Amino acid sequence: MSVCKSLFTNAVSSSNSRSLIHPINMNSGSNDFALLNASFYKTLKTIENFYGANMANKQYEKIPNSYTNYLAFYMTLQKVIVQTKNPQLKVLFQLAQDSLVGAINSYTIYGDNLILKLDKTNLQKKVNDILSGKNETMLEVATATGQLSLKKTFKLAPVFNSYILVYGCPDFGIGFDPSKISFLADLLTKMGINPYG
Repeated sequence: MSVCKSLFTNAVSSSNSRSLIHPINMNSGSNDFALLNASFYKTLKTIENFYGANMANKQYEKIPNSYTNYLAFYMTLQKVIVQTKNPQLKVLFQLAQDSLVGAINSYTIYGDNLILKLDKTNLQKKVNDILSGKNETMLEVATATGQLSLKKTFKLAPVFNSYILVYGCPDFGIGFDPSKISFLADLLTKMGINPYG
């Protein structure tokens, strides 16, 4: 007689023979393992790849910001957590749900922090302009003779100015990171600023 113990359920099974393919009886009074289908695995993998990993690697601007997708993932996990009877699996599913919520919270806090940094930089620039007398003009009445000089200036769109303030100037030949530009464009739009205008 052989005895087997499941790593997932701690169920012990004994028999005179056992299958090489399924040495543990997964139906030990619970349908918890029926929940682990290909669709649910894909959901967990998506949450790990796009939410959990980006949060762990501090790549907050790469966390998806679709509230519809977030809500669908959250509700899928909630449904599975409620249906799960096994306490070990329940904890694992709860960890996945907490990872999803934490990633969305990290995305929001990171965005709020960048908005505050941009506001601080703009206010500091205004204070420096006032202290340097930039807005003061001196009038001199005199006749001018002489020279003409031309200066060409250009103004970057707000999203690119914000990018340089937050992340610094991109290295030569590399250019602006599209995911960071998209993230900043969303933030500026929320602030009521046209990111490309």
